[in-house]
Amino acid sequence: MATTTGAGRRVTSRTAMAVALAGLLTACGSGSGGPDEESAAAFDGEDIDLVVPYEPGGGYDAYARGIAPYLEECLGARLVVRNEPGAGGLVATNRTAAAPASDNRIQIVNTVGLVSAQIAEAEGANFDLNDLNWLGRVSSPPNVMVVAQDSPIQDFQDIVDSGEPVQFVAQGPGANDFIAPNIIGQAYGYPFEIITGFAGAPEARTAVVAGNADAHVLPIDSQLAAIEAGDVRPIVTVDEEPDPLLPDVPTIYETEPPDDEAKTIIDNLIALGQTGRGMIASPSMAEERVAALREGMQCALDDTELQTELEEQQRPLAPLSGEDTAALVAEVLDSPAEFQELVVGSY
Repeated sequence: MATTTGAGRRVTSRTAMAVALAGLLTACGSGSGGPDEESAAAFDGEDIDLVVPYEPGGGYDAYARGIAPYLEECLGARLVVRNEPGAGGLVATNRTAAAPASDNRIQIVNTVGLVSAQIAEAEGANFDLNDLNWLGRVSSPPNVMVVAQDSPIQDFQDIVDSGEPVQFVAQGPGANDFIAPNIIGQAYGYPFEIITGFAGAPEARTAVVAGNADAHVLPIDSQLAAIEAGDVRPIVTVDEEPDPLLPDVPTIYETEPPDDEAKTIIDNLIALGQTGRGMIASPSMAEERVAALREGMQCALDDTELQTELEEQQRPLAPLSGEDTAALVAEVLDSPAEFQELVVGSY
């Protein structure tokens, strides 16, 4: 299944990606023998820094610390998880992009944020994502729009039909919860406002719960605890298919975009979301070591014990190979002008 956007661009569905990945993954999970000896030997006995570009305790930190022991086993290396917060992930990413070939440094990244920053030529984004060595995608949780439990807004159609400005909350320009509602609102043409200045996503969501704003848009795994606690109610997921964590919540395509240009914009917003959480290494890293890391990543993410462990934390994996992740990132960076203009306008 695929959606065509712009001049024949193809946005691959989550199901199709999973099917394609099944043919690419090396059979190396629990009980399958690990990667081939030559690749494993590339990092055998070495230390590797796995950098998290945020403070400890968040979703990126949880994924990194969950994956680390499995990646250690697949590579025969010692993984050290290091937190390097700053500038929404840009500080660590700049360091990784400039790391010499001698540095055993890899990083988990908010690919959505990095792609948006590069499109917008944001200050502090001193890298070219097409130059980085992509080791693979870890997960790709779609955005979900939530409202207060007692909100009069019942579904996304109520948002689209609103005669008054719909008030969204966001941490600030350039943040995920600013970019998504701005692009969706522009595509569907309803009046909206984005209220900013919150210290973080929880504080922004609290304003919705208190009735001081209407809605909040963030990836599902960032909203799930509040949804399950009954604080907020999901009304639409920004994806092609229902998400397994919220199978009864309609997708945005169930409310038809008003015209072909709006459809193209939404297609590309979904493609941006599908870049998800990725793993990168420096452009300077030797090709054979990149190949070993890519194989190690596939080995780790294919381990059924890791899959179960993260699913129990409600942090499911959505693996994609390094090569395919790089291609997806390049595709979104080359998205149509009308989409890129909206991304730029979100900064």
